[in-house]
Parts: sequence; C-alpha cells; structure tokens
Amino acid sequence: MVDMAIKIVVDSSIDLNDEILKTLDVEVVPLTVSFGDDSYLDRVELTPEEFYERMGREKELPKTAQPAPGRFLEIFEKHGKNGDKILCLCLSSKLSGTYNSAILAKSMTDYDIEVIDTQSGSAGIGILTYLANKWVNLGKSFSEVADEVRAYAEKLSVYALLDTVENAVKGGRLSPLKGALATILNLKIVCQVNQGRVELFDKIRGAKLAYKKLLTLFEEKAKGRSIPVIGIAHVANEKGAQMLKELLQKVHKDAEIFITTMGATIGTYAGPGGIVLAF
Repeated sequence: MVDMAIKIVVDSSIDLNDEILKTLDVEVVPLTVSFGDDSYLDRVELTPEEFYERMGREKELPKTAQPAPGRFLEIFEKHGKNGDKILCLCLSSKLSGTYNSAILAKSMTDYDIEVIDTQSGSAGIGILTYLANKWVNLGKSFSEVADEVRAYAEKLSVYALLDTVENAVKGGRLSPLKGALATILNLKIVCQVNQGRVELFDKIRGAKLAYKKLLTLFEEKAKGRSIPVIGIAHVANEKGAQMLKELLQKVHKDAEIFITTMGATIGTYAGPGGIVLAF
C-alpha cells in the first residue's frame, strides 16, 4: 500500500532549471542574502541575475544565512496538518546551518518528517530533488524514497570549476598577490565536495584543459554507475555550460542533462564564470 501524500521541501541552495522545478511538487525555503545592511530572501526578493549584478559592483562579498527554524516550521505545519509526510533536503551541514534549522523545526512538531543532510549543494541538491520527486511519482513509500535519497547522496559527485579567483580574493581566502599570479598564469581552480566540505582538488592552466579535466573526472567516477541525470550550474557562463554538456553527451548519451544558473549560496564562492558539475 502506498503512503499518503509525500511533500518534498528543499532550501534555496538548490540549483535546478526553473522549467523543471516548476513541474515538480516541491516547496523551497529561502536562505537570506545580505549585502552590508541590505538583506533579501534568496530567489524570492532577489533573483540570481540581480544577485550577480550587485555582487559585481560590491567591494566585499555578500553573506548568506540559513533560514530561521520558524520558516521551516511554517511549511512543516502547513503540510503536516493535511496529513502529508514531509521529506526535507538540506544543504550540507558542513557549509551552512540550514540542516540544523530544519531539525530544530522538526522537533517542534509531531508530524512525520525526514530531514536529510544531503552533504551536497547547488546542482547536487537539484539532482536529489529531481530524483526524489520521480521516486514519489513511481509510487514508492515515504521510507523508500528517503532511503533512496540517502543512498544516492552517498554516490553523488560534485565538482566546481572556478574561472577566476576574484571572489576568493574578495573573501580573503586568497591574497591579492596570489590572485594576481593566478590570473597571469591563467589558472583555473577545480574543487570537489568531499563528505559535505568543499576542498581544493586541482589547479589547471587554461579553460580548455580545465573542461577536459571535468570530463575525465566524470568518466572515472561514472564507471559502473547508473547516471540517469547530470546537473550543470553556472555563473553567467552559458557558453561554458553548453560546451561541457556537449562533451558529456559524447561519452554518456543516456543521461538527462540540465543546465541552470547558479544561485547565490554557492555562486558567491564560485564567482564569475564558475561552473558546478554534479552527477
């Protein structure tokens, strides 16, 4: 027997094509984005495009903050009262307090709620949300969907390619001197998400070799795995995202590949031209 309705809740760190997201039965809880004293609800009061336009004008990087527990509680109450079971997917707890906010909100109710620390972000959460919705529509039970999400999250690979170190310098993670040297040498930084943390993976000279590196990483990590969907998120780099998609399609024709603009949460660190690849 199939469970009663299952509602998927996710925070706004999700990067998933708007056209796809609109077709899913998903509720998005916004993080807060702040430029100095000006604060906005992510994707509600500030679109990704508006965010990047302002970020380019500011001398300091914006800050993001997790949703207050009350925001999760409001959504949990709304759907819990209807008898829905709630599956909440959160940005990695190593990157944000969002997961802790959702856990605290859950503790304030008696509804059937599963809160999952995805140990991921950006297009990684996009993939998990997309697949969770698919599994719900296939008639899997609440516990089955939650187990499937956890299992897939363990296998998920997420890499980021930084086209420029501009934001690393702005944020104080890289000195201006080292930033200038990286620019002169045309260094592209490849990072990976490892157990929920973002770590430096490689430094490569030139964009062409950097994209080839992402392709090589995909081929290595995808061996022996079923890859139904691949996510690409970018910061004002549609050309690079399309090029990566075409490279991936040559080696893996069966996967659905979505391209989307990166949101504020991860885009703050990826910076202009940044790319995230998740599979």
